Amino acid sequence: MSITQTEINDLVRKFAEPLGSYVNSAARKESAEMLTKALWTALIAGPEMEEATWEILKTQGKLDDDLLEAIQQCYYEKMKPVVSEKQLAALRKRYDLRRRSET
Repeated sequence: MSITQTEINDLVRKFAEPLGSYVNSAARKESAEMLTKALWTALIAGPEMEEATWEILKTQGKLDDDLLEAIQQCYYEKMKPVVSEKQLAALRKRYDLRRRSET
């Protein structure tokens, strides 16, 4: 399965939708966009990158445990399920990304 840029854009929009409820100002919109990009990259890169992303958000982003947990819950329950395994495989192929277990 291949995936077009239009399909990717649509997927990213759907992926980001759950964060929309947290956006009520311009500053939060910018933060949500940055968070979406980080989580989208982590999703495509796989579990190791997801773990690294959580660590970065906690240490460099200085998110407290409650906020980090809320974001993780949103990601795992609402964002990640938007992308099917087939779509994820197509994204990894498109970006020539192989997880360590695939090399």
